[in-house]
Amino acid sequence: MPREVILIIEDDAHIGGLVVQVLREAGFTPVLVRDVGAARTWRAEGNAPAAVISDLMVAGSPGPAQLPSELGGIFPSTPLALMTGVPPRRRAALGVTHARVIEKPFELETLIDTVNGMLAVAAAQ
Repeated sequence: MPREVILIIEDDAHIGGLVVQVLREAGFTPVLVRDVGAARTWRAEGNAPAAVISDLMVAGSPGPAQLPSELGGIFPSTPLALMTGVPPRRRAALGVTHARVIEKPFELETLIDTVNGMLAVAAAQ
């Protein structure tokens, strides 16, 4: 059975590496890119992930409030989760209203549960 490809957009090598390791051990095929431009290039090469996890403040982003729609334009109909250490009030002040957020620091189980939840919702649609 093919493993689901999960695209991770993270410019912090330590966090990106940890996410890749956890998802690989959970049976997924993680792909790590360092910024939105690299994600766009990866997609233009014909790749399509089952889900996308992005740092909220990632390099190449048009801004935190615009990031979900920017990524939605690149990966339409693909579930998206945002990782962030920005507190909820600050996110609201920035205009970030995306519902699926993984709060840094996060438990490894939270990451896996979030990915499984995104895939389950996508499969039900």
